[in-house]
Formats: sequence, structure tokens, C-alpha cells
Amino acid sequence: MATPQLVVLTGPLAVGKNTVADRLSEGFTARGRTVVIADVDEVAAMVGPPGAAAAGLWFPAHEAHGALVGQWMRSPVDHVIAVGPFFDDRERAALTRHLPTGAVTLWVVIEAPVSVTLLRAQADPTRGLSRDPDFHHGVHRRFRDLQPTMPADHTFDSAVDTAEEIAGVILSSALRPEDGSRRSRRG
Repeated sequence: MATPQLVVLTGPLAVGKNTVADRLSEGFTARGRTVVIADVDEVAAMVGPPGAAAAGLWFPAHEAHGALVGQWMRSPVDHVIAVGPFFDDRERAALTRHLPTGAVTLWVVIEAPVSVTLLRAQADPTRGLSRDPDFHHGVHRRFRDLQPTMPADHTFDSAVDTAEEIAGVILSSALRPEDGSRRSRRG
């Protein structure tokens, strides 16, 4: 059994990570591939009120997410798409520590100006804390401060590129096995 490929989508709030993950999943499945989307926010949502962040359980949610991703990477799926804010070394280590030896990872950073993303978040009634301007700006500042240290095989600006365009580039890159130079290998 071959090890699945891991595609990591990271970036600040409301840049379209989940929309890109959905388009990417559609592209893989249209080519007969099996796909798992694992979003760290969904793992954090497992913590009951007042929520993972308020309960001091945001990082344990990252660790649980990493274990979940690691388990999917040991399954017979073709691609695992991890979605979340993997901004610093500790968050990335929580994601990657459970990966099988030889796992191929494609790192994708999606960004957009905070002036664009705050409007997106505030227009979405399903969003919670990300609609709060102070919180939203704080996450974007943290992202900008740490962005130079983030691995990135691809970086996109979702204020310029559509989710379909971003997914198309990632799909092309992910389906080129001979292009190992654009991917990082663990183990």
C-alpha cells in the first residue's frame, strides 16, 4: 500500500482554505482518487462550550488533529488535505509528528489582505469569533509575523486568484510524482 500524499492548506482567517480544499477534493475525485479533508477547526469544535480556545485547549486540538491526519496517512486513501493555521514550528510539529516515514507533503499558503478577509468573515453568519475585528486582525498579524518561517511549495493570494484557480495549480503539482523537488519529505 502506497502512503497517501498530504496537502497542507494554511493561512489566516477567511482566505478560502476550506473552499480550496473542497475544489481540490473535487478535482482529485474526478480523477478517481480518494480524498480525506481534515480541518483543525472541526477537531477544535469537538470541545464543548466555551470552546477549545476559551478552555485553553486550542493546542491539544492541534495535537489531536495531527494524530487524526497521521492515522489517515496510514490508510488506503490517495490524498489527505489538512486545513488549518499551521503558522509556527510547534503547530507544524503537531501536524507532522505522526506522519509515516517517507510521507510526501505539499505545503500551500493562502493569504489575502485583512481588509478583504474581514469583510468575508463578517458577511458569513455561520462564522463565530472570526467576525470580531480585533480577533481577526490579531490572527492576521500573527500570520504575517510568522509567514517568513512557513514552508511553502505554493503561495496564493485569494483576493487575486479564485479557489478554482488555486486548486487547479495544486492539483497539477500534486499529480506530478516526478516533481519531488517541490515537495518536502519527512523521515
